[in-house]
Amino acid sequence: MPRKKPEPSKTSEQDTWREDASQLSYEEALQALDVLLGQLQDDSIPLADLQKNHAHASIYLDRCDLLLSQVEQSVRQLDPNTMEERTLDTSNNE
Repeated sequence: MPRKKPEPSKTSEQDTWREDASQLSYEEALQALDVLLGQLQDDSIPLADLQKNHAHASIYLDRCDLLLSQVEQSVRQLDPNTMEERTLDTSNNE
């Protein structure tokens, strides 16, 4: 009787997803998330696939959150008068 190949562990699969997602732009991650959300809304999807897609979608959502936070941080560093990056002047802290 032929042996089944062992399935990759969920952790290594999720690590691969995280690595792949880390290379995506915000728009790409959002598009991938949208595709998975469409699949999650399909009533005919098996429960195992539902759980897998949910975990995968969560990784894309984390990527979008990270990228948004980075942009938010860079916007906070802008001088509102010049819209250029502020420089920290430590000489006036006396």
